[in-house]
Order: sequence, then structure tokens, then C-alpha cells
Amino acid sequence: MSRQTVDILGVTIDNVSLFEAESRLIGFVESNHKSIITTPNTEFIIRAQTDDEFRDILNLKSKLNLPDSYGVLWAARFLSLVTPKNKYLKFILTPVIWLLSLIFLPVMPRFYHRPLQEKISGSDFIWSIAKVSAMNKYRVFLFGGGATVAERAALKLQTDVHDLRIAGVYPGDLTKPTAEIIEAINRSRADIVLVCLGSPVQERWLAENLAKTCCKVGIGLGGTFDFIAIIVPRAPLWMRRSGLEWLYRLFVEPKRLRRQFALPKLAWLVLKEKLATK
Repeated sequence: MSRQTVDILGVTIDNVSLFEAESRLIGFVESNHKSIITTPNTEFIIRAQTDDEFRDILNLKSKLNLPDSYGVLWAARFLSLVTPKNKYLKFILTPVIWLLSLIFLPVMPRFYHRPLQEKISGSDFIWSIAKVSAMNKYRVFLFGGGATVAERAALKLQTDVHDLRIAGVYPGDLTKPTAEIIEAINRSRADIVLVCLGSPVQERWLAENLAKTCCKVGIGLGGTFDFIAIIVPRAPLWMRRSGLEWLYRLFVEPKRLRRQFALPKLAWLVLKEKLATK
């Protein structure tokens, strides 16, 4: 299957539906290769502008990059819009279109499901992973979160997904020797390892260590265990569907304020990119 992607400021994002992402996951597990899956959001793209190693992991080492925010969908849509060929009209109309596209995002989010088909957040995709794993008898290992977070997430997943095989869990304590973590994963004979250490730590960990484990697939899922274990509440569905999940998370976790500066940075960089494109 050929890989259909969209480039956003030098970062490769896969243009897949949730069903296609699930099919890719099965293909990765059944193959003879090690595969990394990432879930880039706005912060990923901003970090990739200055972190060459991180950008290379996303573009060269990851086999599947799922769009994890409406900021990513918006950027792909705006960059795909046709602008006037006349340079004067272009410099007048493009900022107007840019501003309107940002204003109307919460009102008509379906308009932004092109060229990327849909938003696939890690917090949603984990349920696809669990369903696919249960159906195919794949063994899943959870690595990350606080002292009991992975255990609580594992219990919730096994309770809600019949026949899911959780091979083992390990807290996200990177003060422990890496060899000890890898040994725990290998003892479990897991097929898939879910890593929730926060970005870019989890992507770097997978790039450096997945090949040393028995797992065919490693997936970075950020703070997903916290959501599953209900340590942090998720935004209401309507906010997730309208691109306002970031606002809810900021309200629940005010300490995220600095991280939210990635949103205006992305908007500004995308506008500059569009104006510079001939």
C-alpha cells in the first residue's frame, strides 16, 4: 500500500482514516520489521522547526504519523488552498483568508477534513489499538505514566475491551536503567508497546530502543494513560470535534499555558509559508 502524506512545514503527516490506520497497525505487527507510530500535534510541528533529530524521527523513522489535532488539519487545509497568482492580490487576500479560516474552524470543522481525512488523536487511537489487538490476539505492553497510572489504564482497557491481552506495565520512570525496562518488555513477549512519556522523550526512546525489544510496533501516545485512568478529564465531545479541546485542557491544566503558544506560532509560520509559495 502506497503511503499518502501531506507535508506541513517540513513534517510528514499521513493522510489516513481511522480504519486505514487500524489496517496499517495490523500490517506492521504481521510484518518482519519494527515500526514506530507517532501522533503529531501542533507542538510536534513547532518543535520540529528547530529540533533536527526530532524531525528526522518523524520523517525518516516513523512509519505512520497520525494527525492529532485540528491545528494540524487546519494547517494542511490552509496550505492546500489556491491563492491568486497576482502577487499583489496574493499579499492582500491571503492574510484575509488565513484569518477567516481560523475564525470559522470551531464553527465548521468538517471543512478542514481535506486534504487530511480526519483527526486521529492518541487518546482515541488507543481504543483502536485495543480493539485490533483483542481481535488478533496481540499482546500489549504499557510503558509510562506515574507509579500506578499504567496499571489503572491497563485495568480500564481490559475491562472495556473483551479479550484484550495486557502483557505487562512499567511506570514512566526514566531514572531506572534502560536495560531493566527493555528486559521487562521482553519478558512479557508483547507485540505492541505503548509509550506515554511525553514528546519528544517517547519518540526518542522508541527510536533508540524499539529494535532491542520483542515488540513489532512502538506507539507514542503522550498523556493518553492519564485520560484512560481518569487522572485528567477529557474535553466534552463537542469541543473535541470543533477544535477547541486545547481550550478545555488549558482550563483544566493552567500550567499548559506556555505550551499553547505553539498554536499562534504554527498559524504565523503557516501564513509565512503560504505567502512565500509561488
